[in-house]
Amino acid sequence: MFVKLWMTNNVLTVNSSQPIIEVEQLMREHRIRRVPVVDGGKLVGIISREDLFRAMPSIFDPSVSAETLDQAGRIDAASVMTRSPLTVEPSTPLEQAALLMRTHKLGALLVMQAGELVGIITETNIFDAFLEVLGTKKQGARIELKIDHNPLSFYAMLQLFKKYEMTILGITVYVDFSEEHQLVTLKVQGEKIEALIDALWDSGLQINRINTQETTVAG
Repeated sequence: MFVKLWMTNNVLTVNSSQPIIEVEQLMREHRIRRVPVVDGGKLVGIISREDLFRAMPSIFDPSVSAETLDQAGRIDAASVMTRSPLTVEPSTPLEQAALLMRTHKLGALLVMQAGELVGIITETNIFDAFLEVLGTKKQGARIELKIDHNPLSFYAMLQLFKKYEMTILGITVYVDFSEEHQLVTLKVQGEKIEALIDALWDSGLQINRINTQETTVAG
C-alpha cells in the first residue's frame, strides 16, 4: 500500500505571518492537531498543538495578565513553526512512512508532489490502514497458522483456501516468528469454513489459533 491511498487530501494551511491565536482557533474549529505553513505556494513549516502550548501562557495561570496573553497571541506562526519538516511522496510505501514517523517520533508527515503540498498522512491514517489490512471491520473467521519457511508450503496453504472457496478479507505474515516457522494470520469468509479447518489439520499445517465467530469492530 502507498501513502496516496490513506493520506488526507485538501489540507488546511496557514501562512507564516498569521498570529498564532488564529492558528489555534483554526485547529480547534477543525479538530486537527497540526497545520502546515505555506507561503506563496511553498511549504515552509508545520505547527503542532504542542508548539502552540509552549508558545502561549496558560489562561489559568493567575500571574499571567490579559495584556501578556494578548501579546502572546499576536506572535506570528513563523516564530513557533518547525522549519523544513520531513515529507514523503504519494508513491511512498505506507510502511516506509510509518518507519519515518516512528524513527523521528512524529505524529504526521506532509505529502509533497512536484514541490506542491498535496496531503498529510497521520498516525491515525496509519492505524486505519493497519485495521483494514487485518479485516477488522468485516465479519469472518480468523485463522493463525504456523508454516515453515519453504515458499511451496505457503502456496500449498493458499490452494486449500482456494479449494474451499474462501474470500480472504485480510492476511498478515510474521516471517520471523521463529527459526522454523512463519506465522500467517488470515481473516476469511465462506460457507465451507468447517471443511476448510478439517483440511488444514489433515494437510499437516500447524494451526496456532482459530476464531470462527469473530465480530466486526464499529468504525
